Amino acid sequence: MSTPLRVMIVEDEAVIQMQLEMLLEDAGHIVVATAFSAEEAIADAHRTRPDVVFVDMRLRGRSSGLDVVDAIRAIEGTIIVFVTANAADLDEECDGAAAVIAKPFSVGVIEESMRYIEECVHRPPPEAKRPLGLRVAPSYDAHLESFRRPQSGSDRGAQF
Repeated sequence: MSTPLRVMIVEDEAVIQMQLEMLLEDAGHIVVATAFSAEEAIADAHRTRPDVVFVDMRLRGRSSGLDVVDAIRAIEGTIIVFVTANAADLDEECDGAAAVIAKPFSVGVIEESMRYIEECVHRPPPEAKRPLGLRVAPSYDAHLESFRRPQSGSDRGAQF
């Protein structure tokens, strides 16, 4: 691993949140924030500016992972990944996220996904093969492919 990713976890199930935090830290990444609700997540994301945000689609109460995605996808350089048991409910474009990991997930899926995402952040386009457990939105795929094509200077650094 090269530079660790700064990760935020938005998950209302404490056991899953702790499991993800442990897996990410064991892989050498830095968990900069955890949140149980959309409101908390939105504030923390703007404060910490993470590289990657893992978001559960259905949060307790009136909170929604969809609200989180809508509010933070404009943070430059932040990749949003849904981690949800409701992956089939997401549209082809992952409802605005770059990708989705279905629950229940395995340790291997998280580890392989993080290696792939790390390349997306630090060395796009990724050389690693996309993990089977990671579904990527076609628009994010196109964004990654844009790094393979010669571009004008203004397009080269565009973020998703």
